[in-house]
Amino acid sequence: STMASTLSSHSLLWAIFALLSISPYVASQGLQPYDCIDPQNPGLTSRVEIGQNTTVCLYTGPDGDWNSNIQYKRFSVNLVADEFANYKVPGSYSAIVGGNFFNGNATQIFAASQSALSFQRRYYDATTNFIFPYLTIIVDVVNGVVRGIAWDDACVFCEKKQCLPNTYNFDGTEASSEQASQPTNGCYLTKAICEGFQATGSDACDLKLYVVWTGTDINGNVLKSSDSRFSAFPPNRIQEQVVGSYDSMMSEVQNFGQDVKDKLNSVGNFFKGE
Repeated sequence: STMASTLSSHSLLWAIFALLSISPYVASQGLQPYDCIDPQNPGLTSRVEIGQNTTVCLYTGPDGDWNSNIQYKRFSVNLVADEFANYKVPGSYSAIVGGNFFNGNATQIFAASQSALSFQRRYYDATTNFIFPYLTIIVDVVNGVVRGIAWDDACVFCEKKQCLPNTYNFDGTEASSEQASQPTNGCYLTKAICEGFQATGSDACDLKLYVVWTGTDINGNVLKSSDSRFSAFPPNRIQEQVVGSYDSMMSEVQNFGQDVKDKLNSVGNFFKGE
């Protein structure tokens, strides 16, 4: 049946997430704990060259002080440098939001490449049941060496009043825009809306990291993919796409059970603040 296949696919995705997560990261000799290069090909991935592989890592774990002995999971991927890219963790919504994988009040994430780290962002807040799915990093490169990683403006996806502070230091404190020198707020979706997306088979609320680059590669060539970041486009165009996917989901769930419809109807017209 359709319901059985949906359940089995969700179980499979969760199994993929769990399988990816159970191998702890062991730092190689000479690497700092959060350094990020491909150990199978350190020569290539320790520099950024347009059109060649470069490694990006996504770390997930509970909120709190990451300077202490915290349990976290690392996902790494080789991406083609200067091509607008994204990396999705299959089954992550079901595992983190549905299963509270890290047993915390919130699930934090951050990105790394070479020896550079981003600030932390919150993916799921278990207290408010908010999910922050819009995560894009801008990797700043000087002659092939990653000098910094900044978060793109994630307020382009919603009305200003629905964009909340969502940037954190590694000691668990909130980072201000002045301190971080980058956008620090992000749009959220409610758990009820994400459950609707999940019910229709959409991965809109899965943990997904978008990646663009700026600066110069090892040959001095200018990296241009940051021109394709979401905030480079008019916010009204971005929000039209978001609302369009929401409207499509709401139309589809009208064929689902009353409990799903009741949860979503209780949200009201979320994107208009009603």
